[in-house]
Amino acid sequence: MEHKIYKRYPIGNKRFIWKQKDFILSTFSGFPEMGTQEGDIDVVADRYARHHKEAGFNLMELGWVDHEGSWAAVEACENNGIDLVFQDMSIMGGMTSRHLERKVSREVIKSVVDKLKDKKHTIGYYVWDEPQCEEQMTEARRQMDILQELDPEALLFTVADPDYNRNPAKKDALGNPTGLPGDSWENGRYVPYIHEFAEKMDPPVMSFDYYPVGDYFGVWPGHKYSYENQLDDSFMLLSMALVRDVAKKHDLPFWFYYQGYKLFKCTKKEDFIFPMVRCFMYSAVLYGAKGLQNYATGEKGNRFMNPDGSKGDFFEDQKQINYELKNLGNTLMALDSKLIIHSSDLLSGCEYTKPYFNSFEESLIFAEELPKRTSVGELEDKYGNRYAVILNRDYEKVSAISLKLKDSFRVYEVSKEDGKQRIILDSASQLTLTLQPGDAVLYRFQKASDTPFTCEYELAE
Repeated sequence: MEHKIYKRYPIGNKRFIWKQKDFILSTFSGFPEMGTQEGDIDVVADRYARHHKEAGFNLMELGWVDHEGSWAAVEACENNGIDLVFQDMSIMGGMTSRHLERKVSREVIKSVVDKLKDKKHTIGYYVWDEPQCEEQMTEARRQMDILQELDPEALLFTVADPDYNRNPAKKDALGNPTGLPGDSWENGRYVPYIHEFAEKMDPPVMSFDYYPVGDYFGVWPGHKYSYENQLDDSFMLLSMALVRDVAKKHDLPFWFYYQGYKLFKCTKKEDFIFPMVRCFMYSAVLYGAKGLQNYATGEKGNRFMNPDGSKGDFFEDQKQINYELKNLGNTLMALDSKLIIHSSDLLSGCEYTKPYFNSFEESLIFAEELPKRTSVGELEDKYGNRYAVILNRDYEKVSAISLKLKDSFRVYEVSKEDGKQRIILDSASQLTLTLQPGDAVLYRFQKASDTPFTCEYELAE
């Protein structure tokens, strides 16, 4: 059987030198959040870098880290050979509406760039976390432009807000924060916000975050999670579709911050289980994500790493899924998201989904409605090869899935063990598979009447 080797190319915003060559597995934060560190700062930083690398991450991001921790992380990443996106908010950068009171000078930014210029593994700067309004975007873009001038090859990172965040910049007549949601689907402001973010920030990658599990009602009014309904009522996959579309419009890689540990009022530690993490990660893969970012900062608990840098409850599970995605990553980097189909129980009756969710009538592969809590993403390479990610959205139950196909297809599985493609069905009009809770598979579909071949992708500079 013929084996084809296709070229794939680095991707990214044309205005930057920095381009993405490989699938990104990163984490926020690459060091304990301020006030949560346990132990000697240099020892903890070394543990963090060493254990991140062991878990299969290829990038660490600094966020919400104090001054000493930021610079300890720089040295730890150099010593352990893992890349870092740097942030020291005591000097520059910002988070949401904070840090606007200072106008960081070019000289201050240059002093940071000069200090980091010989650090091989510090590849970029975390410029701003979730700029929410024009004033914040303007300051973030100003700092980004200065950094681009001073360090033109760097990754200048920023991330967009989710649809449920409060906007502290919105105040009442007395100047007090209203506590009301900022840009949401319900008030009609989230779609314009995401478009505005992409246009004003013009970032190297299009990233946003979404953390669906937990009782956020006292924090963000109207955002309350149901353990019974899982993701059925969540806007996560809707917002993901919007951000994916905007990323495609601006020809930007799509990255996603997924929830990596229990947040807010998960009433018991066991309320947050690792199949949730798996589901969130593969959901983004379904949408053609090129970077997956683990949000697991904060208190000790069920997460992959503890505040002292020791291995957490989820370490081995996180290591395993990172291993899988590293092996799938070369193929995923060559694919563009074409359409997304969800079973009808996801946001049933929701008025916002129509422009963003596809139906099986639009599919080139699947011939009928999907089973309960099943999602499919169809992707394609530049050579016309068609793939599909099939996801079990239920993170409590194993799912036996049967899918009717539109033609007789030869089906190749892309292996999570080595990334190679192997024929699993030579001629099939029905596809049957079993998926573990929150799990997914990546298949290539070829008409059974065509000559079979396997393929792989090779990065061309």
